Amino acid sequence: MSAADTSLPLRSLLFAPGNEPRKVQKVATFGSDAIILDLEDAVPDADKVATRPLVRAVLADLATVGPLVFVRVNSLATGLTAGDVEGVVAPGIDAIVLPKTEAPEDLDAVDAMLAAAERRAGLPPGRVKVLPLVETARGLLAASAIAGASPRVITIAFGSGDYTRDLELPAIRWSLEGTEIFYARAKLIVDARAAGRPGPIDGPYVAVRDAQGFEADCRTARRLGFQGKICIHPSQVTPANRLFAPDPEEVAFCRKVIEAFKAAEATGSASITVDGIFVDYPIVDKAARIVALAERLAAKDAAAGGAAAAERSGR
Repeated sequence: MSAADTSLPLRSLLFAPGNEPRKVQKVATFGSDAIILDLEDAVPDADKVATRPLVRAVLADLATVGPLVFVRVNSLATGLTAGDVEGVVAPGIDAIVLPKTEAPEDLDAVDAMLAAAERRAGLPPGRVKVLPLVETARGLLAASAIAGASPRVITIAFGSGDYTRDLELPAIRWSLEGTEIFYARAKLIVDARAAGRPGPIDGPYVAVRDAQGFEADCRTARRLGFQGKICIHPSQVTPANRLFAPDPEEVAFCRKVIEAFKAAEATGSASITVDGIFVDYPIVDKAARIVALAERLAAKDAAAGGAAAAERSGR
């Protein structure tokens, strides 16, 4: 799958600080759909420039492991973005993650940087995609325009931690119900879809030892329409992959709906009830999409598991 292929959801995106070789070497082995090598908040200010060649050096090897390879650059306000892009755009990179995105013009600036970097690296024009992080009130207001600003945009992602800081909320942690961030989450869903993008990526759950809380947070995000979750600890990857895939019970019911409607259609009926649920053509179409997605994700995970097993046996 390339960064241009958004037909499968990015259920999990796992971060690793670009300046920590041990974590970088392991980050692609935990089964996430994408990995994000960080040049921004997880890297000390004094090390940011020196981290660029470290990240560039591992891109080609990481690209052979399986997950998509993203790099989070520093925000445009820092003055480091152009150097970051020039330093890390090379064979093996699928996308950059742009923090603190606040206007569609931010994407125009980054598009020009990427176009120049692609030429220097010998990559096809448009090869490197962008995942904009919406992390401020200004960014949230412009989210629909950001999502539609460039064909490079995969979708938009929610930087929930920085967003709560920008709003000056009274605590580092927010409630499990997510009341404080509910408006932002709901708006990002609508904005992404209105711009013709897949569902957005939800922000991280910062209580890394709270497995139950993480799962509850994923379920809330999934019900709202997010396609996946930014993960900040390897233990979050497996539950994110499971919870952002179609629920097995729902898939079984969808199969039942499809079969029942097929039988009804053969007798001249196009509106029936299945287990008390009204079913017509739009419902059957949705059921078919859910089943197809479940099958494709199962095939992807099986292939990834086989590749991982083969790699282990070859060591």
